[in-house]
Amino acid sequence: MSNALTNKPKVVSKGYKYFMVFLCMLTQAIPYGIAQLIQPLFVHPIVNTFHFTLASYTLIFTFGAIVGSIVSPFVGKALQKVNFKILYLIGIVLSAGAYVIFGISTKLPEFYLAGIICMVGSTFYSGQGVPWVINHWFPYKGRGVALGLAFCGGSIGDIFLQPITQSILSHFMTGNTKTGHLTSMAPFFIFAVALLIIGLIIACFIRVPKKDESVASLEEISENRSQAKIAKAHEFQGWSGEQVLHMKWFWIFSIGFLIIGLGLASLNEDYAAFLDTKLSLTQVGLIGSVFGAAGIIGNISGGYLFDKLGTAKSMAYAGIMLVISILMMIFISFHPFGDQVNLYAGFGWAITSGLSVFSYMSGPAFMAKSLFGAKAQGVNLGYISLAYAVGFAIGAPLFGIIKGKTNFTVAWMFTICFVTIGFILLIIAAIRIKKMQHQMAANTQDKVLLDK
Repeated sequence: MSNALTNKPKVVSKGYKYFMVFLCMLTQAIPYGIAQLIQPLFVHPIVNTFHFTLASYTLIFTFGAIVGSIVSPFVGKALQKVNFKILYLIGIVLSAGAYVIFGISTKLPEFYLAGIICMVGSTFYSGQGVPWVINHWFPYKGRGVALGLAFCGGSIGDIFLQPITQSILSHFMTGNTKTGHLTSMAPFFIFAVALLIIGLIIACFIRVPKKDESVASLEEISENRSQAKIAKAHEFQGWSGEQVLHMKWFWIFSIGFLIIGLGLASLNEDYAAFLDTKLSLTQVGLIGSVFGAAGIIGNISGGYLFDKLGTAKSMAYAGIMLVISILMMIFISFHPFGDQVNLYAGFGWAITSGLSVFSYMSGPAFMAKSLFGAKAQGVNLGYISLAYAVGFAIGAPLFGIIKGKTNFTVAWMFTICFVTIGFILLIIAAIRIKKMQHQMAANTQDKVLLDK
């Protein structure tokens, strides 16, 4: 009797589980924020300092995205066999080391190598690590909310990292933001130390449940299993991964998402380099903070929109917001450096772009199941994510080439065309796939519940 009581798993409190969510938020805010989110702020100073072309330097994002996407599945497999803390620490050390390499680099291949290492490192603790932690602590109830809160950390980090980065850069630059150059590579070493210290502190506490711990009470497990059985009986099972590849509208949907990636790459990676030519470093940092705040609202509200409005209407809303944000960039391009209207339009870009972040952050996961069903949602999510990643990887250097041959105004006009065409194709495909779902349901004797 005493042995049975001793061997009974200890139920972890809800407060402790949300402490793990907080650590994931902190991971996204600082280690991931330094590794990925502030890198665009270094583009213009580095290009000016070492006399690179914008097109050649922005290949750093392309190479990072490609190698990161290749490494990610291997990291996922390693998580099943290697202690999570070890892999978390490996990722932190890689990203911090990458910033050291940035600090000693003078040639393009060296910067490319640093960018690749930084992206690979973030895959360990962010891309694969954060979902791994959340899925273990929330196997049943509350997983969606926990994931949403965890990934809001990136937007929260943007609020304070953007102005801090701009302030640090201003102390190690000479000249104005358009033609100025770095007088020291010290900012990279400062952020390397910050990333390493914060990462090590988080690693001391973040973990997955132990074998003798239970993350849910027996009543909760029983209740959720019962609910899962009921939901499964009425859930739209959809198509297998092989069947999806033979669907015409899947390919149109994927092409649309790829084209969207072409546009969003420039909007996400090159906004700081562009705004540096129109505003002061402090003002650009302030705009970045507004974008971070709007991104928090966008991440939280996006899930609600998907649940209430479905894929087509939610993505249409996101598309409209993104078109408005790019129009703000085109508007700014016609005004000289320091014009006050640039700051107001910059805020307009930050708000509209931030409100749309759900379309490419939580959007792929929602659309994979909503459109193609539960049968192979993991495989189909991989297809959708790959399409966007390819577009994003091509988009950054393409924007640089167009800007180099013409100017920022023309490059932003290409961006708005990509986003508009991509969203039109995606929304039309989503509507047609939904019609196919209803036809499939009508031909089935068992009633299924279809998402909007």
